[in-house]
Amino acid sequence: MGEQQHSVTPGTRGDPSWATVAMTTWRLWRQRHTHRGERRQRGVLVLSAVAAMALGALVTLAFTHQGEQAQKTSSAQPTVSSPATANALQVATANRSQAAAWIAQQILPSVLIGCDPLMCQALEAANVSASRLSVVQPSASDPLGVEVIVATPALRGQFGPRLATVYAPLVLASFGSGAQRIDIRYLAPGGTAAFQASLASARKSRVEAGQQLLSNKNVQASAQARQALVTGNVDPRLLITLGLLAHEMPVRLVLFDDPSPGASSEVPLRGAEIGAAASAGLSAMLAFLAQQTTYHPSQYHEARIAGDQVVTVQYDAPGPMGLNGP
Repeated sequence: MGEQQHSVTPGTRGDPSWATVAMTTWRLWRQRHTHRGERRQRGVLVLSAVAAMALGALVTLAFTHQGEQAQKTSSAQPTVSSPATANALQVATANRSQAAAWIAQQILPSVLIGCDPLMCQALEAANVSASRLSVVQPSASDPLGVEVIVATPALRGQFGPRLATVYAPLVLASFGSGAQRIDIRYLAPGGTAAFQASLASARKSRVEAGQQLLSNKNVQASAQARQALVTGNVDPRLLITLGLLAHEMPVRLVLFDDPSPGASSEVPLRGAEIGAAASAGLSAMLAFLAQQTTYHPSQYHEARIAGDQVVTVQYDAPGPMGLNGP
């Protein structure tokens, strides 16, 4: 058999040339690597976006948790005022309580008392009858209509200096100090000017009555009692009562006093300690005081003070400044 030969004619289908193969290979390699880079780039972008979202979520969660914790802490702990504020409130409350207790014990039951709403509440808590209280409203232009006014910081701010210079010149007692001070003031019926003008004549009448009492042979007086009498510092009601008592029996004047802290210097002393030559004399004094009608003391009893047996006597405030009236 003979060997068959095939001839290749240009332009007919056959194996590609090496140049074609090389170009095709290079193109495919480029396409593969280009697509792979794009896929890798897209992957990196996607991963970056996911990481950013996750980081944002974590940050948001952290701040939210922190805010919730702060809110829980804030709601769990009650609001506490500053020490200065708390102390001021305590001082104001204590001053009101002390003033109310003093008024309940020392002010005449017939006297009408002016007070701001908080002070009126404190007075009622101290067993002062509501019928004796007149609430001074914030809109009031003056404190007229009462005999005694409790000058709290609120009322001092409401009426200003006119409270003392126009209406109520006399301080019967004072509690506290500074801005929280509370003064119990007496409203002069004719106003401050007329009241001030009458002070000199009132003191003169008290001096004369005191000197007359000291001239009574039935009266013995300590140095303190004598000084109070000659300077006109004794309440007119005490002067009249002691003068009557000295006509009945021997009287020993131990001292004059007044349980009124911070009172004006013009306020005469309305309390006294009185001794007798014998214990029987003390009983006679108590019987005499019980029979008084015009000037009946608010308090009187037998007591032992500094080893001395005495009768203590006291009149309520406010009292007359002179022997013939206010």
